[in-house]
Amino acid sequence: MNSHHVQLLVSIKNRDEILPALQGGCEILDLKDPLSGALGMVDEPTLRSISRALLDHPVDIPLSMALGELVEWQGKCASPSIPAEITYLKMGLSQTAGQHNWYARWSELTKRIEEQHNTPFQWIAVAYADWKLANAISPQEVLAAAIESQCAGLLVDTYSKQGQCLLDSLSLDELRALTEQAQSQNLKIALAGSINHENLAGLSDISPDIIGIRGAACTGNQRKSGVQAQAVRKFRIQLDRQYAQTESE
Repeated sequence: MNSHHVQLLVSIKNRDEILPALQGGCEILDLKDPLSGALGMVDEPTLRSISRALLDHPVDIPLSMALGELVEWQGKCASPSIPAEITYLKMGLSQTAGQHNWYARWSELTKRIEEQHNTPFQWIAVAYADWKLANAISPQEVLAAAIESQCAGLLVDTYSKQGQCLLDSLSLDELRALTEQAQSQNLKIALAGSINHENLAGLSDISPDIIGIRGAACTGNQRKSGVQAQAVRKFRIQLDRQYAQTESE
């Protein structure tokens, strides 16, 4: 029996991190500014720089991009120049708890971005594991919205990056239930949130489609430092080994 293959997403902050992420075995390249929160959006000059790099050296893996938080878009009329290579888009839903119109605002914004770029992007709904801390709607509510809006997938991430990991906020049983519910509706399920080597044994009991990393891909496991090919490769090897071991047990 073939072991369950989990795709590895690596978040990069600039063009200099593209090559080490790819050399380490990244299968989805994610554009994100780690200095601007959980889903910080890279600025326009950095986006242009990344676009030029991708034009000079095209990649054959999917690209995703973080768009910040929904609340940060209030009052904005234009969206950034999203590179044509981007497949997946995602934005956080912090500060939406108790706001009955958040879904309408989210739907209107995603539609407007697609119209401005004349592109039907694949949207990834984001559920924060530490949703109460983020003052966000619950993961179950996000999943329901993702199904209703026909999103391509669901990302379960952490809002706080201050030492807490995904498993500190949601139990394995809760993560397994979300994973199975999402996959039963043909949504891709991605898990992220300060996931490190020590977490893989527990997570191997769950079968997500994607695991996303930033800190574990960087020098000294520090998400604000630079991506290293060796760190990515080490995580990729352990990820494969852990799932292969689980399958054989």
